[in-house]
Amino acid sequence: MPKAVFRDIYRDLKERIERGDYPYQAFLPSEAELTEAYACSRSSVRRALGALAADGYVQSQQGKGVRVIRNPQLIDQAGYNGLETFNELAARCGFTPHTHLITLDEVEADEKLAEITGFAPGSRLAHILRSRSADGLRISTDESFYLASEVPGLTPEAVRNSVYAYLEGTLGMKIVTSKRTITVEPATEADRRYMDLGDFNAVGVMRSHTFDADGVMIEYTESRQCPGFFAYHETAIRPGH
Repeated sequence: MPKAVFRDIYRDLKERIERGDYPYQAFLPSEAELTEAYACSRSSVRRALGALAADGYVQSQQGKGVRVIRNPQLIDQAGYNGLETFNELAARCGFTPHTHLITLDEVEADEKLAEITGFAPGSRLAHILRSRSADGLRISTDESFYLASEVPGLTPEAVRNSVYAYLEGTLGMKIVTSKRTITVEPATEADRRYMDLGDFNAVGVMRSHTFDADGVMIEYTESRQCPGFFAYHETAIRPGH
């Protein structure tokens, strides 16, 4: 087989774990066996296993191997997962999605906007504001800023469908990393205008800085979500383990 890089190995092993080929509490093949199977270096296998461990799929046990710790019975299907799009989330959770485009324009980052987004002052930014619905219930808003030079030809149709689908499928961009800060904040007037909050007086807020394969920050997004829908899952590993 062609030589596999660590991301290919990561994706393949992740899919096989999710499919049940390597069930909960089973051990993966040894590093030597994986190196031979994927026709790659041992360092590529170790990087893939490290990424799986960081995502909560496996855990290394000294002298025994790498054990699968992803338990399908404990998986909460609600909420965002990694860098998935809203449509991908809808497919995973089984609801009908709808995106309402509120704003699509281009702005220049002044000092205040630069401080918020992390883009340099004077940067030309594509500005997008969307509200999201699940089965007809308005559950979130996303306000995003993209480097305008990196998203040429962005149309309302592409925004309503999926910006990431446009970036990856049409422009060929590789989106790799997102740094996120998650808080719970009082609901604003805009939150009540664009979300069906009911009796809730607070929202979950996720602020994300997203980078492409070259390490260039291409996106800042503030996602505000209804508490009845909002959930975010993270795997924590104690230092030294």
